Amino acid sequence: MNMKKKKPRFDDELRTIGKAFVFLALLFCGPSLMAQTVSITSSDLNAAETNGNTNGASFTISRSPNNFSTNIVTYSVTGTATSGDDFQELTGSVNLSFINASETVDVNIAQDQLVEGAETIIITLTNGGGAIIGAQNSVTLNIADDDVGVFTLEMVNGDAAEENQVSGQFVLKLDKANGTGAPITVPYSFMNTSTATRNQDYTVRGVNNLNQNQFSFPAGVTQVNMFIDIDDDDEPEPDETVILQLGNPSNNTLFSHTQLPVGQRTITIADNDCIAGDTAPEINARPNTVCNPPNATVNLNAYVVGGGNNAPAGSSLRWSLQQNPTAANQLLPNATVSENGTYYAVYWADDNSCASPSDDVTITFVEQPSAGTTTDANACNNPDNEFGPVRVDLDNLIENADAGEWSQTGGPNINIPNSNNLDFRNQAAGSYVFTYTTNPSGPCGSETSTVTITVTDCDPCEAGDSAPPLNNNTPMAFCDDIDDDITLNDYATNSSGPNGSTLRWASDPNDPTGSFVPQNRVNNPLPGSYYGFYYDATNDCASPLLTVNLAVTASPQLLSTEGDERCGSGSLTLTATASENATILWYTQETGGSSIANGANFTTPSLNQTRTYYVEASSNACATERVAVEAKIAIQPTAGAPQDASSCNNSSFGETIHDLDDLFQQSASDGNWAFVSGPGSPTLNTNNIIDFEGLPNGDYLFSYTTTGAEAPCENDVAEITVSISSCDTDDDGDGLLGGVEAALGTDPNNPDTDGDGENDGDEVGDDPNNPIDTDGDGIIDALESSIEDSDNDGTVDELDPGNDNPCVPDNSIGLCDTDEDGISDGDEILNGSDPLDACDPNINHENCDPTPIELEVIKTLDKPDAVVGDEVIFTVTLNNQSARKARNIIVGDLLEAGFAYKTHSTSVGTYNQQEGMWTIFEVPAGDSATLTITVDVLEGGPYMNVAELLQSFPEDVTLENNTSEVALNVDLPEGIDLVLEKWARIVDVNDTLNISENRNLSEINPLVGQEVIFTLRVTNKSQEDAVSNIQVLDTIAEGFEYITHEALIGAYNLQTGLWVIPELLRNEVAELEIRVAVPETGTFFNNAEIVRSSPLDSEGNYDNNIDRVTVNVAERTQAEFGIIFNQFSPNNDGVNDDLKINKVFIDENGGEQEIDILYDIKIFNRYGSLVFEGNEMSDEIIWDGNREGNEVPDGTYFYVLNVALQEEVEGVDMNTTKKGWIQLIR
Repeated sequence: MNMKKKKPRFDDELRTIGKAFVFLALLFCGPSLMAQTVSITSSDLNAAETNGNTNGASFTISRSPNNFSTNIVTYSVTGTATSGDDFQELTGSVNLSFINASETVDVNIAQDQLVEGAETIIITLTNGGGAIIGAQNSVTLNIADDDVGVFTLEMVNGDAAEENQVSGQFVLKLDKANGTGAPITVPYSFMNTSTATRNQDYTVRGVNNLNQNQFSFPAGVTQVNMFIDIDDDDEPEPDETVILQLGNPSNNTLFSHTQLPVGQRTITIADNDCIAGDTAPEINARPNTVCNPPNATVNLNAYVVGGGNNAPAGSSLRWSLQQNPTAANQLLPNATVSENGTYYAVYWADDNSCASPSDDVTITFVEQPSAGTTTDANACNNPDNEFGPVRVDLDNLIENADAGEWSQTGGPNINIPNSNNLDFRNQAAGSYVFTYTTNPSGPCGSETSTVTITVTDCDPCEAGDSAPPLNNNTPMAFCDDIDDDITLNDYATNSSGPNGSTLRWASDPNDPTGSFVPQNRVNNPLPGSYYGFYYDATNDCASPLLTVNLAVTASPQLLSTEGDERCGSGSLTLTATASENATILWYTQETGGSSIANGANFTTPSLNQTRTYYVEASSNACATERVAVEAKIAIQPTAGAPQDASSCNNSSFGETIHDLDDLFQQSASDGNWAFVSGPGSPTLNTNNIIDFEGLPNGDYLFSYTTTGAEAPCENDVAEITVSISSCDTDDDGDGLLGGVEAALGTDPNNPDTDGDGENDGDEVGDDPNNPIDTDGDGIIDALESSIEDSDNDGTVDELDPGNDNPCVPDNSIGLCDTDEDGISDGDEILNGSDPLDACDPNINHENCDPTPIELEVIKTLDKPDAVVGDEVIFTVTLNNQSARKARNIIVGDLLEAGFAYKTHSTSVGTYNQQEGMWTIFEVPAGDSATLTITVDVLEGGPYMNVAELLQSFPEDVTLENNTSEVALNVDLPEGIDLVLEKWARIVDVNDTLNISENRNLSEINPLVGQEVIFTLRVTNKSQEDAVSNIQVLDTIAEGFEYITHEALIGAYNLQTGLWVIPELLRNEVAELEIRVAVPETGTFFNNAEIVRSSPLDSEGNYDNNIDRVTVNVAERTQAEFGIIFNQFSPNNDGVNDDLKINKVFIDENGGEQEIDILYDIKIFNRYGSLVFEGNEMSDEIIWDGNREGNEVPDGTYFYVLNVALQEEVEGVDMNTTKKGWIQLIR
């Protein structure tokens, strides 16, 4: 039986007492063991400054729950208010206990005199003293300010003055200090009603707290001054005002201002200047001597700068006869005067109060000269006065004129001689206006009057004064024959002349109306000279002549051509022959295009196929038709490079049947196989298949011969060896049985089939069914040499996947020709040409297809203002602006004579300074090339230098930027003047003393076969210095045959045409004579020009550096006996100056005999007037072209001639009357 042990009773009692104790402890101590929270609140947040009454604020700090513990709670005081100034300083902490669970703190506000606005006090709990600070940890107390600042403006001095520069003054005051913490500003301005101008009449003095447009009041400042400083100017003006206006303060809540009346803020500036000023009127430079036509007056104000407009305001410009007028009655009533005298100008105050200093002007009147009265006139421009007056004296056309001079002011130009007697002979028709200008008299300008002289052609001929205009679109030079559709009328643009005249043609320029070209010849002209004119049939007269020279040149002949041929690619030489003096030109096309070569032999570029070229012969712009010439390339047949083989003769051990066509390593041309030799006699079937079964062992030789070779190529032959064995042995000891070698194609009798020093068995490898093929080209290594390079591409066959393709594996080595231009890629790379461009380097290759390219030439000069002796550098830049390469480029840059070459450098290419050629092989796309040329500047010039693109491939078709020019601005000396004169004369063998009057003529008229002497004269008319190295260019033109020359100074070079004169002193003269013959008819010119000298002629003196003469060559005419030579030119040139009669009789055998004759003659002009008459004349000379001592004009004249022989002549009548026309040409 189990019994529980009973606890003693004492234990139970103790347990009861303990429980009661715990209960009491929890009752009294439990709240103190719980968490306490402190917070801050306020029921009185708003306080204010008051005058005499307290209006504070308070806040309360409390805790919850309340217990027996004590908490010292601290707080911080912040905000805009200042502790101790704006409110009573706080302790910063409170004590909370069981008895005092909360505490209220009063905040006492201080009363001050600062304008500061509303402020805040922020109370924030910082430490709970063991308690937790609750969410309500801060309160903000507001303090209202009762202070307002008032601004007051005072005008300390309102009376300012320019005299002694008395300043005005304002002061702006603030009644309470600014306590806002920031400056308070008051803007100011000056009212528009102020009459004074700031910074002109006055300035505002800079003082503290006064800025440009505002007063500033920082803390502690209660007043700011403003001083108005006056500018004492010289300008008279009324008293002026300065009116100050204030704006609102920057804080108009705490500060205020009341604007004063205008009068209390207006400063008046008193002026101290005379309104008329203290400066005299300025007299200008106007002439004071005045022309005095009848009743002339002068406005004196015109002599003052600005007239009366410059008078100061409130004053006027006035005049007086006294130097310093002081009263109004001393002034002139106005500024207009008409008498000589001295007049004084002043600025006079309008209120008569004062005047400026004076200045004077003296006026003198002078009489005006007269240009008189004129009368217009008429005159004729004919060679003589036959049809009316040809001279007019200008002085006869004016009356009552003072001294003066005549000048031409209108109409065609004419020279006025000293006598003023005008000669209108051969002058242009029109209205000639002449002005008579009097000599000036003091201030009186010249007076003018005009007269008009109307000049007309009084000759009734209606053919006009101008030759028919030439039609430049009709050719005059022809090849072989004149075009069938060409007529003479095609050379004149207008077939109808003036006044109903008609276009006619003549064969003789000296007698156009007597040598009409027949109509059939007009419609179908022959080579020669023709003279077109407008013909007046009524008056039988002609206009001036239009000369047309028709020339026919025989076309050259292309005599023979010969092509060329070759076997395989390469160059060929084509040939051609042509008639004498013809140029042979070669082309790539049948018509059009540019020639690619010239000469009898043309070497083609490298060709790989037949090509046709075209050739023509050309001479004097006449060319033959182009003839095709063939450059033939024959294709070389190839035997296909068959390889040796082996075969079994016992099918039990290997293959015995072989197709010889399978042995070709390359594509073979057509041909035939043949057995050559061997131990047996194999049989080839039609497919070239052989069965070696049963044939003896040994080597069998076969040949393959191509067929169809075209000359000059020959058929190709190749031989191979087929080694025959039983195939069950290794006869050559290379480790391969004969049957295996037969299957592989190796030679069973040669251990090294490919001859590269390696055993066939080693090159085949361990598995004959998968023999080694290193390059993977299908040819096993045993059959590809490891030392040979079949295509010469730098890679041995064993490693070359294309043994017959030199472009594989590397196109840069060997014979690869990727662009098919006939040049290997390797050579092109080595030589710098493009292996991918068929146009490079041979632009004429048939595979070349050029497209245009864009190149730019730019030339610069480092010292444009260099002087003689300086060194300058020209830089030429060639820019390739295209997206492809440019090649075969030539830029021309030839130095002018004004530069001496020193050196050059190029970025690419070469420069030949003698030829002036810069040759560039290639410029890549977008790239540039440069050439620099260093030279010295020489005397004499010229100083221009041009760079020009001459050639490129492809062609540059944009020409605008292919030329660039620079010029040196060399200052030339002044006063340098060389004068060139040129004359001509017909050689007169009788004038041995050189006294003929026909020596210095600018135009002469010799006959065919005569000789002419050209005279050149150079005179140094410079102001002082000598001129050296003078070069005159005078080349003998076509139409003249050189005979000899003579130079008194210097030397003449016939080949260059240069006459070089070493030096001419001032006023020194040099002469050169050149003697020539005139072998053919026509009009020819001989020109001479000064092309160089040191120094050059000064600017403005170039016009006299060139001169020319005209030579009109006519055929000689042979008159019949007793008939006059009906053409003569009385111009005193020594040739055909007189009208003559032929007294020489020529018999039928050609014998000549002079016959004595007597003759009577009458000569009439075309209007029937007798101009010459001679009776019983016997002299050869009939008439000199004069009538009553005056020259008769050019034209056609009619004659009647009676001839009486003084002796009998067989076949000639003793008395003969003849009539005919005479052509007189001056």
